[in-house]
Amino acid sequence: MPIKPVIILSQELPKGLQANFAAVLAMSLGKLQPDLVGAATPTADGITLEGITTVALPILAAPAEDLPQLFEDGADLPLRLAYMRSAFEARNYDDYTMRIAEKPLADHVPQALLFAGPRKAVDRRFGRLPLLR
Repeated sequence: MPIKPVIILSQELPKGLQANFAAVLAMSLGKLQPDLVGAATPTADGITLEGITTVALPILAAPAEDLPQLFEDGADLPLRLAYMRSAFEARNYDDYTMRIAEKPLADHVPQALLFAGPRKAVDRRFGRLPLLR
């Protein structure tokens, strides 16, 4: 079954952080769903370009205060990722995992989300959100 991924970013973040957080989540998506990355393709002059995504990855925006509820709204989708403020504040991955483990989910502040699942299910939950501008 084909899946539809979407990234939802806090609209209050500066553009540079939005770009970074989207890249982090997209990288995680590629690891978790490697079949979404196409094969390497040679150019006419023999230079090989590594594969890129084979599916569209819309980047949507939402108010920061809506992100916790949006994360809950996607709980039944096959793939649900969150970039929490703890990730931004952490010095390294070990520090990040320690910060995440110290608090319950409700005490973490999401900055960006990624969901993937059947197109209708993803659209039903998040289709009202605008594209990031």
